[in-house]
Amino acid sequence: VILSLLLLPPPLLAAGDKNPLEIRLISEMKSIRAGNTFYLGLHLRHPVGFHTYWQHPGIVGLATRIEWDLPDGFVAGPIQWPAPEVVTMAIYQAQGYHAETLLMIPVTAPAVLAGKAVVLNARVSWMCCAKTCHPAAKVPFAVTLPVADAAEPDPVNQPLFAEFRARVPQRDPAWQTTVKRERNRIILTLQPPGPNPALPPAADIRFFTADGQVDSNQPQQIEVLPGGGIRLNLALSETAPPPPATLPGVVVFQHGCPVGDKPFRLEIDPSY
Repeated sequence: VILSLLLLPPPLLAAGDKNPLEIRLISEMKSIRAGNTFYLGLHLRHPVGFHTYWQHPGIVGLATRIEWDLPDGFVAGPIQWPAPEVVTMAIYQAQGYHAETLLMIPVTAPAVLAGKAVVLNARVSWMCCAKTCHPAAKVPFAVTLPVADAAEPDPVNQPLFAEFRARVPQRDPAWQTTVKRERNRIILTLQPPGPNPALPPAADIRFFTADGQVDSNQPQQIEVLPGGGIRLNLALSETAPPPPATLPGVVVFQHGCPVGDKPFRLEIDPSY
């Protein structure tokens, strides 16, 4: 669980009030087979004006988390997080989602499966915020899946998984990255592959911190350099961890990038 410093305690949901987030646990497959890896997903739909939080929320908030109760031999991997958006709690900028999203989880079945179906149980905790925060703790969810000789995709859910799988940031070794600290700033430089790339304007580029080194509430000074590089001058968070070896995070180009006209999400982890 990543709980960042709350600069001001947000108003919380009164006991007994309905949590505004629409959330369900779904499967990409209609049936599974022994030994295979398949995907479950937390499908989140936020009311207008509300948001939940990314794997690191920034300076305020609480990341969505899952505790599993799986049959013997089943193993759940970590959440695969789509690239985050800037979200606002009170007057503070954080990292999360205000649009529909799907948090995907790989699950591997054991080599031998007895029985005709399995039940996969989860307890999910989240915080849904707008002007007030609506926490939920260990809410139970379950998915029942038939066991078959051949796994069968779910034609209703599979397109949703494909859409959000494309939004999970990926590393691209063709991009060169360097990073250094200068007092209370972090200087991150990106060099895209190829000569004269068609980079977006600086206002369209955002860095999201995966470990809290960067203050999510401070403006990011971004410069598109002659020749195609990008320099990001980022504020060091007052609650940053001790100087680590790397700067994990995600760089998002909101509207277009050197490889196409869709939002671009680059996972980075450059060494200091």
